[in-house]
Amino acid sequence: MNTATADIVEETSAHGEVFYLSAEFWVAVAFVLVIALLAKPIIKALSSLINNRIQRIKKELAEAEELKLEAQKLYAEYERKFAETDKEIARITAERENAINENKEKRLRELNNFLQRKQIEVENRIEQEFEQAGAEINSAVGQRTIEILQKVISVKLTKADYNRLIENSISNIKAVSEIK
Repeated sequence: MNTATADIVEETSAHGEVFYLSAEFWVAVAFVLVIALLAKPIIKALSSLINNRIQRIKKELAEAEELKLEAQKLYAEYERKFAETDKEIARITAERENAINENKEKRLRELNNFLQRKQIEVENRIEQEFEQAGAEINSAVGQRTIEILQKVISVKLTKADYNRLIENSISNIKAVSEIK
């Protein structure tokens, strides 16, 4: 042991002093103490900053998760609407076709009614034209008959026959006027 002590003494004497008596040692100790004293608030502050960042990131992740869920709901809703679009298109098409068919049937009924009225009008006009033509023909036949009779009578009728016809006509007119 003596040799160990002697070695330490010799070492210290080589440097000139004991390590704990040197200023560098105490500066190092003070530095370690300052770091140790400051480390707790710095660690606490860093821990607080890290915890705040962790909380903010968790909050952002939760918001992102909520947004993801909302997006999935919207996507599902749009998918459902898209799937229902075909049904809606088919329903609207059927409604429009029904409306077109109803309108077509209504127009056909109106057209048929119009055609029936026009047919009746045409038949009435044709009937009136036949009656008018018949009346004109009867009038022309009667006129022609009168002309032919006048010619025949004037050729074959004597003056006495003529006077007798006039008297008969006058008596017929008197008889008719008395009846009225």
